[in-house]
This record gives sequence, structure tokens and C-alpha cells, in this order.
Amino acid sequence: MRRVGAVAVVVVGSVALLARPWLVDLPLDPVTVLVALFVVLGLVGATWRLPAPADARPGPVPAWLALGLGVGAFGAGRLLAVGTLPAAPLVLRSVVLNSLAAVSEEAFFRRFAYGLAAARGPLLAVVTSAVAFAAVHVTVWGWAVLPLDLAAGLVLGWQRWASGRWSVPAATHVAANVLAVW
Repeated sequence: MRRVGAVAVVVVGSVALLARPWLVDLPLDPVTVLVALFVVLGLVGATWRLPAPADARPGPVPAWLALGLGVGAFGAGRLLAVGTLPAAPLVLRSVVLNSLAAVSEEAFFRRFAYGLAAARGPLLAVVTSAVAFAAVHVTVWGWAVLPLDLAAGLVLGWQRWASGRWSVPAATHVAANVLAVW
């Protein structure tokens, strides 16, 4: 029964992320709404009790190497994409909000959702967390970016498996978001 409740929380959290464009249209300050969403999502993702094997085992790759490979992949992607996407100005507010979003999403997808699926094997955990991650970005970035978000989710999921930690994809996601506004 606890597993069913956890899956329901993943669904509710994913729906809330899908609803971001409509949430910011509420008659409230959009920054406050987004910060509240990401704080709740991050707290749920970081604190939900998972089976011990989900977070207890060390990964087969040193965390520093998984982090370096992930950040390198996103950096290379950013270099290849220069001029194709409008870059937001690099301002403190944007970096802070994007970093909060990155850490919250990784706690939610790479710790919580991955941890739930890991009992059925790491491949399923990587793929399901990546698909969910890509899907929740469709309402923000559109269908055209779905393959890129899926690839990003697979890299972040691989990092989670390889390092055995969700903090490695979280750091990579922060770096990727900073690169996106640079």
C-alpha cells in the first residue's frame, strides 16, 4: 500500500510540474508560486522513505567521474546549440530559480522516482525517471524539445546509477541550467 501511495505522489508531482505554465497565470506572484512548487517537490523527493538499496549502494563509477562526464556532455550540448535557442540574461534571480528547480527536480526524479523503480532494476529506474522528466517539460518547452529532454533525463539517470547518488545529477542539472541562461 505504501508503494501505491508513493506512485500516486509521483503522479501528482508530475502533474503539478506539467501545470507550471498555468500556475504562473494565477493571480499570485509567479515567482512565489514556482518557488513553493519546487520547495514542496524537493522536500518530498529528498525525504520520502525509500527501500534501503535505492540509496545505499555505491555506484560502479566514482562520483567525480560521473559528474565530469555529465557536465561535459551538457557543456558540449550548449556549445553545439549556440545561436539556436534564445539565451536568458545571466542574472542572479534566474540562476537561483533555475538552480532551485534543478535540485528539486533531481530530488524528485533521481532520488524519489528512480528509487521507487530501482527495486525492479536500474535500467527501468533510469528509463522511467528520464521519460517522466522529459514529459513534464513538454508544457514549458514544447514537443520539439522532448528528444533533448529525454536525452538529458537519460544522462542524469545514468549518473544516478553510475554514482549511486542523486546529488551528482543534481549538480549536473544545476550546471546545465546555468549554461542554458549563459
